[in-house]
Amino acid sequence: AAAAEVGDPATYAEPGDPQYWGCAAPPCDVERVKSADLTRESFDRRIVDGRVFVVEDLGRDWPMSNWTCDYFRSDELFSQADMVQDRGEQGVHFIPLKSDWREAKVASGVTDSEAPKVAAYYWGVKDVQHADASFRSKTWRTSMLKKVQEHIRLPSFMDSGNLGFVNATPEFWFAGEGAGAKAHMDSHPETTMSLQLSGTKRWRIRFMEAKRTPCMAFTYRDGDVYTQAESWRPALSIVLHPGQALFLPPGFVHETLCTAGCSASVTFQFLQPMPVRLYRRFLPRVRRTADIHEAWLMIARWATLHGLRDPALTAGQAHGPARDEALGHKGVGGRFRQVDADGDGFLTSAELESAFPEGRGWLDESKSILNFHDLDEDGRVTREEFAEVFAYWAAIAKDVVKATPKAYRNTHFMDLRGDFSLEDVNDETRERWLKDFNRAE
Repeated sequence: AAAAEVGDPATYAEPGDPQYWGCAAPPCDVERVKSADLTRESFDRRIVDGRVFVVEDLGRDWPMSNWTCDYFRSDELFSQADMVQDRGEQGVHFIPLKSDWREAKVASGVTDSEAPKVAAYYWGVKDVQHADASFRSKTWRTSMLKKVQEHIRLPSFMDSGNLGFVNATPEFWFAGEGAGAKAHMDSHPETTMSLQLSGTKRWRIRFMEAKRTPCMAFTYRDGDVYTQAESWRPALSIVLHPGQALFLPPGFVHETLCTAGCSASVTFQFLQPMPVRLYRRFLPRVRRTADIHEAWLMIARWATLHGLRDPALTAGQAHGPARDEALGHKGVGGRFRQVDADGDGFLTSAELESAFPEGRGWLDESKSILNFHDLDEDGRVTREEFAEVFAYWAAIAKDVVKATPKAYRNTHFMDLRGDFSLEDVNDETRERWLKDFNRAE
């Protein structure tokens, strides 16, 4: 099993999408479970592997169980907030939660027969924490976020260490029948939990596509997939009713549509655990897709045990030399020896926790590193496993850099170092990059 997990990129094959997502004839539904069926171990395994699933009773007796569209419209505090509606080329529009917003229908501009024809509404209450948020309204207050946080309850199968990040990331989505969010992909690298509060919502989703050529431009912005050469073919179609929660890994293009009633939902992200094995198994496409660029540096840190040097970060290495370095005493090989406190040739959970004590906060680096390198999943990392995984990562990084046009490499490296974000590329540059990408692809 371990041999199929990684390898020289020249011969490595990613898992087949139909097999990995369990969908031979799309669109398919997903695994559906009850809260009582999930243990911490079984839940964490699903998240680390990047599985898509629904917990059918997560919202039962939840503190937000009565938060319907009418509740938000009449609540003394929340009704004072404005929502954001996407108006396409006209930009965004703010409209009060207390208004009869379902009558203010704005066409989504999408021609796909199954896609939402009316734009949804978004209330990013989490953004009161961020002065530079893109769509923040002056009507959003800290007291509103505090009230939301007071009504959040983590399910028993989730690590309690997630509460801080969950409290920091709530956002609400509202839609009348026929309205929804256009297909898009988020850039955040962690898993999303979306709880349906009222109404019925359909999700259509698909994992990002494999690429032969690195693309430094975002290709999955709102509605992009509807106009691309290859038609939008969702792999999974998921219907959520009130009280049901969808767990969605990063890297998924997703679209929503309210099919009945007035849809209200709340969405969070969480960090423990990270979808580490998903990233490792699909690393060739992850590393070639700008939309998920926030994960690149994170993965590099896992691969090198936080032993990055600038050349390794920017240029990668050929598979053979990288493997030799990992098995040796210098470079990342020396880093392995530092973390291996007892010198027995294995990295244990205790050694990783000792080496990465900062991971005891919201992001547990010790668990992520263990899951990234532990190919046989026996709870420890051998020197051979570390060498195989490091060489796999380093060789993919080298291939990506080599295939990136020289004119764009510096921007690529600046993004990796945190000196610049690919999200800030202007439209003119993005269009030029896309033309070059499509020509090479």
